[in-house]
Amino acid sequence: MAFMQKAVDKPFGFRPHGAILRVGQYYKDASAAAIYPGDAVILETDGGIAVAATSSIPIIGAAVGYSAASTEVVNFPVYDHPDQQFVVQDDSAGTGMTRASEGSRCDITVTTGDTTTFQSLHELDSSTINATETTLAVQVIRLHPIEESSYATTTSEWRRWIVVFAEHLYQGANQAGI
Repeated sequence: MAFMQKAVDKPFGFRPHGAILRVGQYYKDASAAAIYPGDAVILETDGGIAVAATSSIPIIGAAVGYSAASTEVVNFPVYDHPDQQFVVQDDSAGTGMTRASEGSRCDITVTTGDTTTFQSLHELDSSTINATETTLAVQVIRLHPIEESSYATTTSEWRRWIVVFAEHLYQGANQAGI
């Protein structure tokens, strides 16, 4: 029998799952807030990237590195392939996410990163899980194998999930024509 790890509230943002499909380079202007590894990022109208806000769509990807606030970075790395899978923790709101959450969409809980570990604190907003809503940022694929099919049954039972950004800048209706 495998060792079952107790559910712990330790968000880490969006970490690549499986093969890394692409890392693009983006401009981060000095007016942008700090970006932490694993933060979901968007492309602003001025052409620079910034940390996504809750309900931000489309998402361009997840930050690879860290950049302090008020710092310009010419080539900031982002996991930006629309098919890139990520591992992310849910926030364990309500009764938690269950097997029925697989295939559904949800939003992101956005929190400023940890200034000690320089790690993202983004996680899935489990209270927004919806099987029919098509405008939520994240598509839940399945429970991460480390969880051993142990779905949450109450609050304070955080789980890790494999997801993709459903509302991605470079996919489907969000992709500009040639």
